[in-house]
Amino acid sequence: MNIGVDIDNVISNFNEVLLKEFIAHDKELRNAGIVNKNAYITRGMFDWTKEEFDDFYYKNIERIAKNLNIIEGADFYIKKLRQDGHKIYIITGRDNGEYSNPFEMTLNWLKKYNIEYDEIFFTNNFSDDEKANACLKNNVKIMIDDSKKNSYAVAKAGITALLMDTEYNRDAKDLIRVHNWKEIYEYISNYKEEKLNVILDTDIGNECDDQFAMSYLLKYQDKFDINAITIAPVSYTHLRAHETAA
Repeated sequence: MNIGVDIDNVISNFNEVLLKEFIAHDKELRNAGIVNKNAYITRGMFDWTKEEFDDFYYKNIERIAKNLNIIEGADFYIKKLRQDGHKIYIITGRDNGEYSNPFEMTLNWLKKYNIEYDEIFFTNNFSDDEKANACLKNNVKIMIDDSKKNSYAVAKAGITALLMDTEYNRDAKDLIRVHNWKEIYEYISNYKEEKLNVILDTDIGNECDDQFAMSYLLKYQDKFDINAITIAPVSYTHLRAHETAA
């Protein structure tokens, strides 16, 4: 099964490090502290002006991202999932204009922590549906993300969305919430994709299309429950009699 995995707040401790950086810089500004505990770090948690936010964030976000730590268990359980036969597709929203070279930066970080994966895709996190489209294009069955917006888009596309729990997404409803990588691994290990019930009605012996249809169903029994195969036998007796008479 193809599994999509976000990086920040799913593999890396992005929010944890970002909050520490904001608190430290806030002390250098006015030391006002957190003014809104219910707001996200970059959206009103501190009393910074837009100019103060832009000056600090865009000058430091690349340094911060390069020095993130790994979330406990991420490397172990990702490796275990691949050993179980699953494919890991890293799908990150880092291609959003905030980094000078998001590709090289991210590949180096994944290599640093020995994160195993099969393929990696970069999307723009400010887009509403780029991650969902990447999942659809690559036949991803489960996507793990911390973003409400991305998770809703993925779920709308018919893909199972696992929302990594953070303080900033707890108002999200109708999504499957997970809290750590052990929980993620257990969910995936017990996951059973809903199959489509099929009855194949054939007239094998007439044209070759039925053989192709049967081969397809037999190959993809992870997607189809074959309830029955019915056969309408074809007789050529009347054709032979007609040819003999002619």
